[in-house]
Amino acid sequence: MTAGILVCGLVAVASVFSFAVRANTANRQMAIATTLLYDKVEAFRSASFSDPLWANSSGTDHLVIVGERYSREWTVGTGNARTVTVIVYAESNALTRRRSELIRTTTIVSPSF
Repeated sequence: MTAGILVCGLVAVASVFSFAVRANTANRQMAIATTLLYDKVEAFRSASFSDPLWANSSGTDHLVIVGERYSREWTVGTGNARTVTVIVYAESNALTRRRSELIRTTTIVSPSF
């Protein structure tokens, strides 16, 4: 009887530990993705419209941070006020190359307000 109660308690503790590890991983990935997104958006905001950064209508960066693979994609609209969309993905592992979208933003950048 006592052994059964002890086993049930240990299973509950193990499941809470597993949940905490998954939550910690997800939070770390989201913090890294937010930083990568902010970095790229600020690069566009601080560059003049004559900068070569604006020449390509799209692009991709592949990054490895803390042993995890991320990819950052962006597209740039045309016109005087340009829309910039940045998406950050996490790659699950090297075998499957499955990507999960972590964060996305679209902003409008104009040379004058």
